[in-house]
Amino acid sequence: MIPDRENAAALRICHVITTTERGGAETQLLRLVEALGPPRYRHQVVCLRPEGELAAPLRAAGAQVLALGLRPSPGALLGGARALRRMVAQFDPHLVQTWLYHADLLGALAVWGRPLVWGLRNSDLDLSRHAWTTRAVARACALLSWRPRVIVANSRAGALLHQGLGYPARKMRIIPNGFDCDRYRPNPVERALRRAELGLDDDALLVGQVARFDPAKDQAGFLDAARVLAGRLPRARFLLIGKGLSPDNPALAGCAVPPLAGRCHLLGPREDVPAWLNALDLYLQSSLSEGMPNALGEAMASGVPCVATDAGDTRLLLGDCGPVTPPGQPYALAEAALGVLARPARRRAELGLAGRERVQRRYSLEVMARAFAGLYGELSGAASSRSISTPQARSGQDDQASSSEC
Repeated sequence: MIPDRENAAALRICHVITTTERGGAETQLLRLVEALGPPRYRHQVVCLRPEGELAAPLRAAGAQVLALGLRPSPGALLGGARALRRMVAQFDPHLVQTWLYHADLLGALAVWGRPLVWGLRNSDLDLSRHAWTTRAVARACALLSWRPRVIVANSRAGALLHQGLGYPARKMRIIPNGFDCDRYRPNPVERALRRAELGLDDDALLVGQVARFDPAKDQAGFLDAARVLAGRLPRARFLLIGKGLSPDNPALAGCAVPPLAGRCHLLGPREDVPAWLNALDLYLQSSLSEGMPNALGEAMASGVPCVATDAGDTRLLLGDCGPVTPPGQPYALAEAALGVLARPARRRAELGLAGRERVQRRYSLEVMARAFAGLYGELSGAASSRSISTPQARSGQDDQASSSEC
């Protein structure tokens, strides 16, 4: 739609994203739209597939949401580019920001004559796990990476990986994920309620993880580490939350076998993750591959002590606020977890609160929003008139320079 007179002064941004189903990139887009809203900003969100569950909250935040409804087919790319070109022309944005490979490719084909910003989320291109169409799109993006004005990566690991694939380093910006430190925060009431729901007393040591069931998250490694902890700590209990993490998953049958039998809670996907994070005594990330790990940052914001594998930007995010071990070594992960759990409760709480303070200072929603606002102002030529009242963000380069502050 053509901007009306009332909103003519707003900075108009068209976001193009593969889907509006719930996911890491999709949730970050929602949070960004919520943070940078009217009257200074107007957002249009175009999703390539049919609308998903985040379409409604995006509209509630003030965005116009449109769906191309594309299905995989030889003509989808060209047809989608034509449709996107029409939508962009009607909205007349100051810039177009694309999220994820398929949207990046479509943006490169459809957007001309105005600034284009690409978004990178991957830090591990093991394309053998993807369909041939995704592999083809990723390769095409590498060839067309000269097209966008700026390429935003949410992790240093992702930026370095894509530079190795031929993406121009001079166009790269690192804007890490932003975490909602109001939604994710220590809550003693929720802690007591959730632990009571599991039948746990105050002496139990609950170790958990939030992630979809996926080889990259290495739930098998988590369970191997849990077996070590179960053998050494009679009070240890374990919690897994995420899509595919339910008792009917045959890959998790080991949870019903000693020493884990009766000590594992498999809750599947949950809408009340912030409450469940408060129930934990330790967050244990076992990932083999990450970009900027959302769940780890949310656990840190919740004040939960963390132990994690060195995947993607995990070490940068966690800093000195928790041990980091090599990926794929569950026994090293277990030993690091034992070291944290052996601390007195007061010391564990101090470690968790140090992690929360780090997220608030470096990785909050406000910091992310400020970084994007600066980028939008720079590309639109209106940096001086479209600032927002949020804490001054550190640049991605500053974040990379020092990670030892806890």
